[in-house]
Amino acid sequence: MKYSVYDYTRRAYDYYEAPGPGGTHAGAPPRPRAVGDLGAAPDHASWRLPAGARRVGSGEMPQGRIASLGGADAFSDPTSVVMYVALAFVAWRFLR
Repeated sequence: MKYSVYDYTRRAYDYYEAPGPGGTHAGAPPRPRAVGDLGAAPDHASWRLPAGARRVGSGEMPQGRIASLGGADAFSDPTSVVMYVALAFVAWRFLR
């Protein structure tokens, strides 16, 4: 399956191929959360790029599904989870 990820620095799409069922995707993109008055940012409203995807090119127009390298949920990133746990510990330790 082909995915397109927008590269803001080059103003072009990077194309990725990922193994998976032909033409379908398990589930739907995450439910977008509004950012200010404009709505959801693309990184918050698109599919995550599947693990094992490899870059196969780039271009001006998207191909396949629109995806993002980041995630819609901060808790899905292990680095973010560690940060939240550390902040909770600091708050518990010093604010009690």
